[in-house]
Amino acid sequence: MKSFLRAGVAGFLFTGVFLFASGASVARSSTAAEPMFTQYARIYESPTLNFRTEYFKDKPMEEMTGFDGYTLSLNFTYPFNDRSQLRVLMPFYTDGNGTYDNPGDRADGAHVNVKGYGGVLEFPSVIYERRFGWLEGKTGANVAWLAGAGRRLDTLKVRDGGTEVDRFNHTGYNFQFGLKMDSDIRQGDMTLLGNLRYVGYLDSDDINLSSGGGTQFGVLYTTGAVKFNNYGRFTPVVEAILEADFSEYTAFSLAPEAIYTIKDDFDVKLAVPFRLTSDGQQYAIDVDLTYRF
Repeated sequence: MKSFLRAGVAGFLFTGVFLFASGASVARSSTAAEPMFTQYARIYESPTLNFRTEYFKDKPMEEMTGFDGYTLSLNFTYPFNDRSQLRVLMPFYTDGNGTYDNPGDRADGAHVNVKGYGGVLEFPSVIYERRFGWLEGKTGANVAWLAGAGRRLDTLKVRDGGTEVDRFNHTGYNFQFGLKMDSDIRQGDMTLLGNLRYVGYLDSDDINLSSGGGTQFGVLYTTGAVKFNNYGRFTPVVEAILEADFSEYTAFSLAPEAIYTIKDDFDVKLAVPFRLTSDGQQYAIDVDLTYRF
């Protein structure tokens, strides 16, 4: 487990070394299409709204197995200047079905529906992001830090037929901090991006990624992306996603992705992340609409 965490950190640092070695120029801000899971370190030029639908297969959750369904979410980012911005995350609805896994409960083993206003591990959150100006000058890449906090919007109600048998995430809170890097290389034909983000969960029952892991836990997310910029309005992307807690859960996924820019201020994105490990959701289909004001 620790080796995977070290690998995630090493991968992020490797991205930084590669960006530094490329000698790429630092951009002040961006209206370019952004990958779905790995964000730019550079600050947006204008307020940006994302609407995302995720259809997932076998999403991990402490008291569910074979959990399939969908989540709807919004993401609004407001730049204050070319150094800082505020991001508001709002996962607002989840609906799925799976097998209830709670030994000793009368509904254990039943095929149940899980539905509610919010996400599973994604909470409504406010996140502040700021660029490291002094570090950018030394690395030749865009570098930023982030910090934020969130709280679950509502419980996820578990129903066996029409009977409510449980509620997930009665009082959940979270906090997060991390680093982001990006840079254009090969005269702008490609963009490399890397994110490292830790999310700590407090009083978040029934959603731990490790079985019997309790209500307080943390998850380290390491993501990297290669974006190919020389195909006009069509932008191919390949992303890698590593998720690990500090117990028994480690998941690695690849996500081929396509972005189509309908207008300069409007993108449509499609990604299909799939796991390469036994942990993690089996696959997902993510559709994202991005509008820049």
